[in-house]
Amino acid sequence: RELIAALERRHAPARPDAQAPERAYALAMQDLWRRHPDDADIAALTAAALMLRRPADLWRRDGRPQPETAEAIAILDAALAIAPDHPFANHLYIHAYEAAPDPSPADAAAERMRGLQSDMSHSLHMPSHIDVRRGRWDQAIIANDKAIALDRAYRARTSEIGAFRFYMAHNNQMLAFAAMMSGRCQRAISELRTLVADLPERFRDDHALYVDGYIAGPIEALVRAGEWRAVLAEPEPKARFPLARAIRLAARGIAHAALGDVAAARREQTAFRAAQALIPADGEVGANSARAIAAVAERMLAGEILIADGRIDAGADLLRHGIALEDALRYDEPPGWLVPLRHGLGAALMKHGRAAQAEAVYRADLARWPDNGWSLYGLAASLRAQGQEHEAAEVDARFARVWQDADIQITSSCLCVPGE
Repeated sequence: RELIAALERRHAPARPDAQAPERAYALAMQDLWRRHPDDADIAALTAAALMLRRPADLWRRDGRPQPETAEAIAILDAALAIAPDHPFANHLYIHAYEAAPDPSPADAAAERMRGLQSDMSHSLHMPSHIDVRRGRWDQAIIANDKAIALDRAYRARTSEIGAFRFYMAHNNQMLAFAAMMSGRCQRAISELRTLVADLPERFRDDHALYVDGYIAGPIEALVRAGEWRAVLAEPEPKARFPLARAIRLAARGIAHAALGDVAAARREQTAFRAAQALIPADGEVGANSARAIAAVAERMLAGEILIADGRIDAGADLLRHGIALEDALRYDEPPGWLVPLRHGLGAALMKHGRAAQAEAVYRADLARWPDNGWSLYGLAASLRAQGQEHEAAEVDARFARVWQDADIQITSSCLCVPGE
């Protein structure tokens, strides 16, 4: 009865303040938790209520947890002390730490989740939220492979899937991102194309605002892989997918710049800007607006064109601005733009003999995405260029481990700026 009474507060009649029901529900659950301090279920529900007060905003820009996050973590610690294998408490613990500067406190929860609820695809997928933040690319791929296998079996039994298709797509996305960061680019491209193919045409049309980012995914993966001819051969998405149409044009511009045709790149840039203006304000890519993702792509395109034109300082400045936009995005896994701009900036700095600056860029990226192969490659090259052979060899060894199953050989940290 007490839980039902708390839920009634969450589902109260609509008010001008949309967060008012969430606040009322959280207060009711906090009171319940104080009165039932030995109930792990109530603890987990209380933590969830607090976290829902800050959707996609659990950690501040300065690396501190929001007050609700800190309280939720303390409650989850208590819940896991009572019931270490509580599925929902472990699930929430992962979400509580995934955006933290140091997500390692959630390692144990991620490990426990690998063996809990083995017939639920979303639960099998959950450890990958920490895996990708810790550079455990193989484990992220395995977790999502298992989840996708269950999704496939579920689709074979019924067509009544509804909004759960978004959860299924999320598994493909996370696998693809882990694959890209460890050099398995063909696997990533295939996974993102499968994601789109698995969405019925009617579903795509009915949910176009949210599916738009999925349609853009394979194009971004082609950019990641440096598959420039494939980028240029990619067909134009339907008009109902304005972000994907714009991303395709940005990718074409980046491709022409990488191939040395600056004039063609500028033509695509002009077309991109026209397409960018058509992206609606309510378009979404995960936790971020479609317009915010397009703005990051625009900075990459503009920066790469200037760099290809020999204007390294101006191009680097545009990429740095793009990095600021990228860093300002709400935390999301995988990120809404799949090719970190630090990779392109580092490659440009290396090509123009600025190894010390490139080293700083790569270290910043590795703090964000530990052990990603692209920045490990760039970091080793930047150290070697500065005569730091011993440290470069150590980073080379880390790169070799990450890249051991790669399907691509690279000459720079971003193939948008080809190495020697």
